[in-house]
Amino acid sequence: MASCRPCIVLATLTAAAALAGCERSRDEIARHEATVSRFCLDCHNELEQVGDLTLESRSLAAVTDDPAAWEKVVRKLRGGLMPPADGGPRPERDVRVEFVSWLEGELDRAAAAAPNPGRTEPFHRLNRNEYQNAIRDLLDVEVDVAELLPADDVSYGFDNIAGVLKVSPTLLERYLTAADKVSRLAVGRPAPFTNIDYFRVPDDRSQDHRLSGLPFGTRGGTAIRYTFPVDGEYTISTKLARDLNESVPLFAEPQHLEVSIDGERVALFTLDAVPVEAASDPRAQASELIEPMISQITQRLRITPEQRVERNHADDNWEVRVPVYAGPRDVMVTFIAKTAALDETARLPFLRPYPAGVNVPETRMGAYLRSVEISGPYAATGTAPTSPSRARIFVCEPQSADGDEQCAATILATLARRAYRRPVTRTDVEPLLAFYREGLAADGFDAGIQLALKRLLVAPEFLFRIEQDPEGIAPDTVYALTDLELASRLSFFLWSSIPDDELLAVAAQGSLKDDAELERQVRRMLADQRADELVESFAGQWLFLRNLDAIVPVQSDFPDFDDTLREGLRRETELFFASVVREDRSALDLLDADYTFVNERVARHYGIPNIKGSHFRRVHLAADDPRRGLLGHGSVLAVTSYPDRTSPVVRGKWILENLLGTPPPEPPADVPELEETDGAGSIVSMRARLAAHRDNPNCASCHALMDPLGFALENFDAVGRWRTIDEAGTTIDASGALPDGTSLEGVAGLKTALLSSDGFVTTLTEKLLTYALGRGIEPYDMPAVRGIVNDAAASDYRFSALILGIVRSTPFQMRKSQ
Repeated sequence: MASCRPCIVLATLTAAAALAGCERSRDEIARHEATVSRFCLDCHNELEQVGDLTLESRSLAAVTDDPAAWEKVVRKLRGGLMPPADGGPRPERDVRVEFVSWLEGELDRAAAAAPNPGRTEPFHRLNRNEYQNAIRDLLDVEVDVAELLPADDVSYGFDNIAGVLKVSPTLLERYLTAADKVSRLAVGRPAPFTNIDYFRVPDDRSQDHRLSGLPFGTRGGTAIRYTFPVDGEYTISTKLARDLNESVPLFAEPQHLEVSIDGERVALFTLDAVPVEAASDPRAQASELIEPMISQITQRLRITPEQRVERNHADDNWEVRVPVYAGPRDVMVTFIAKTAALDETARLPFLRPYPAGVNVPETRMGAYLRSVEISGPYAATGTAPTSPSRARIFVCEPQSADGDEQCAATILATLARRAYRRPVTRTDVEPLLAFYREGLAADGFDAGIQLALKRLLVAPEFLFRIEQDPEGIAPDTVYALTDLELASRLSFFLWSSIPDDELLAVAAQGSLKDDAELERQVRRMLADQRADELVESFAGQWLFLRNLDAIVPVQSDFPDFDDTLREGLRRETELFFASVVREDRSALDLLDADYTFVNERVARHYGIPNIKGSHFRRVHLAADDPRRGLLGHGSVLAVTSYPDRTSPVVRGKWILENLLGTPPPEPPADVPELEETDGAGSIVSMRARLAAHRDNPNCASCHALMDPLGFALENFDAVGRWRTIDEAGTTIDASGALPDGTSLEGVAGLKTALLSSDGFVTTLTEKLLTYALGRGIEPYDMPAVRGIVNDAAASDYRFSALILGIVRSTPFQMRKSQ
């Protein structure tokens, strides 16, 4: 019996510890239930059920019985939304934080014991952007997919959400048309008709100076990366921009437009200067008085109506037919720059170019390009063997002019493996060979490959990411994805495209699930140029950068805003986000980095001195510079404003949704417009307008959350310029508050508040996970999100830590059966 005493003592101590733990647990539950009873049940009871939520019948002893409801509570409390700041007593911050932490711990422990990865759609159609990238990586062909396929629907803020990527009969027809064009372009077979592509230069793009990507010594114009399908002759036609009367402006100097292909000039067109004698021609009518540019206002050039008609047709024949080898070429159409000297005038133009019109002077300093048209081929002579797409496709050459089915099978098996994102068998290749044989009989080997490729490009396994439940699995069973399915998820997450050969090989060997190999692949993919898609596709949608094209500020209020600035603001944010990804910086740098990227146009807009030229460069920002981080970027500020004014409401809503992860409810349908003036006709400040708006009880609850956040950005006008006086002539009051009532002052205070918690990183992780999975985040995903954020905290939230956390997470690597 003596030998059993240690066991008895140990068992006694263990039972005592368990009992003490239970006592502590009961004490915690009782304390937190008292908090709920005091601060929550007045609204969230069985009778009122505010927000469709009652806590009266839910016990904290059984949190895991209804995780969705308690995750809703966690989100509201973490965001400081509940209890409302003006809705009665609120718990002390320590009490609220302790309660939320306890709730999260209970929910996370339950999730660890019974993981729920959710269920992604079994068929996930490639969106338009993914289709374009897949064509590029499969065939080494660049296509403008916007001309081939309609835009995709958006859900949860992104256009890659499987649930809304439906397939209609019309879309199937578009896929067939796209497959025909792409397959012909890739193989190098001319279409049965002449192809015409039209490129329009935005009317408000300044062309007075050199544009990025165009040769030095030039100004304006456009650069086009164009894929010529076959060797042959092509016609390049150009048109000049007109004024508001659709007339070609008059200039005292000749204007020379150069057309080049891969840096070699193929044509030079000249718009003649207005002859000196035209200024004194007695036939010139007063109505033909032209003020073509600021430096020529005093010259008062005149031309006759006959000369006007002739000049308006000056570019009718500005086209050149030139032989071109197949493949991608750089077509540049740009003006020869005359001088860098500044015009010395009493009146300087706005930075935005304005064409002449009735009582409107011409502010463009020279001729502008309106459009370029490329047509062909004419007199096709074949396809160059060095065409990148042919090199990618034709991994072997036929041994006979009558065809070579073995070679064709090799070509099609190689293509199918990449297109279907898995190893293929003879069963996969045989349907493609049937189309090859049909094309071969009609017009030879290349025609056979082209027809088989067309069939491959409309195959469901190319157009859809398919994830099937294992055979015989029971419903609602959690299972791990295969390595090949994981490879596709990873590739479309980081590249918005198909896996490359290395990733496919690793997955086919079953090595991708190995943690070290998975991390190696993630880091390799993030370093690849294709990871720029995280910037263009993810950041472009998360930060609303895609909306910039639709931003047209009122010209009378913002006369300097043009397409050059619009593109510059977008590029600044893209380069900034890319630097965080490429340099593996902390995600918090997105809010307060000590640098940004500007060119001369953006620097002038921001008031940054000593920046010259169209190229972007990194500039240091002082600790108190309001431009630090995304909240100081003109792109974000412009897309969260109206065309004629700022909107604290829109900006506040954007912050709640995209930075804090607590979107407000949708507004009622009968919201009245803001009154811009008072009864005496005086302009009312934005703060006063919104104060009156909040008098409406239907609006007050939501505006109490959004407006104070938006007010913190009021020092930025509707296009992102810094100001201290508003449109009413009063000093800007940029004081605001967080949803929990914490006061803040201006953009600096807002950034400090966002950096003081993990709310921003949590929201960024949710957005990244939504984008990665192609579905919305559900309550059962939140334990995984918290785990990713907690693990990333050890590395100061480095971007790679967030990405690795996502690809290692349960929702990303697993799935639930139907």
